[in-house]
Amino acid sequence: MTARPFKRLRRLRRLGRFVSRILLTWMRALATTADPRLTAALAVDCAQRTLASLDVDVAIRGESQLRDGPLLIVANHVSWLDVYVLNALTSARFVAKSEVRQWPIVGPIAAAFGTFFIVRGSYRDAARVKDAIACALRTGERVVVFPEGTTTDGTRVARFYAALLQAAVDAGVPVQAVAIRYIGPDGGPDPAAAFIDDMSFAASLGRVLGRERIAAEVRIAPAFPSRRHSRRELAFATRRWITAALGFEDPGRDVETPVSPSRRPRRAA
Repeated sequence: MTARPFKRLRRLRRLGRFVSRILLTWMRALATTADPRLTAALAVDCAQRTLASLDVDVAIRGESQLRDGPLLIVANHVSWLDVYVLNALTSARFVAKSEVRQWPIVGPIAAAFGTFFIVRGSYRDAARVKDAIACALRTGERVVVFPEGTTTDGTRVARFYAALLQAAVDAGVPVQAVAIRYIGPDGGPDPAAAFIDDMSFAASLGRVLGRERIAAEVRIAPAFPSRRHSRRELAFATRRWITAALGFEDPGRDVETPVSPSRRPRRAA
């Protein structure tokens, strides 16, 4: 068998594994929504198995680990893979744009896993979601937010919007920053992982499947206490740490209060 048919067959096998994993997760998620503990365990298992089906390797660098207990996790945003990478490390709830709720299969799975759906560009809805996150944090849950409100190509950290970080201040729980990097064959950011501009999910999945393996690297900051800090201070501190961890130059206090304006780059689910 020549190299090209072999690669095509390998991609089809990986696609089959991925689709079967998503369908199985969909059925299991719909059956476990009544038990939050089972749902949390399923989310971690789903993430780990989905990454394995796509041949995505996740490496944790540095000495810090995610702390126990309620926590607001703040991460940069490159790809829809980010959700799986972070959920493979710990069970957590995520924030996604409201349109995701209507997506076939993906929408019901996200809803079953307790996703907070937000209307982008709406200050009123941002306040509603912030309050819902604070309530979840007070009850001991973990929540992940992507303060960029959009994805990048992995070569920079975009402006942070601080509104949702107010949830940690209101609940009095710590914040931990997580830097996510996808490393390409040349050692730089892997463009195959980036989900940006007008790229469809199918096109992004095709790029991921086109790689023999995807290497994801995660660095975790020590916890930032939220008490006696404003949301803007937390946004500045977490963005500065993530930027430094990824080895990017920081242009300054690139932090704003609004949660998520309409912008060309995309937010992954």
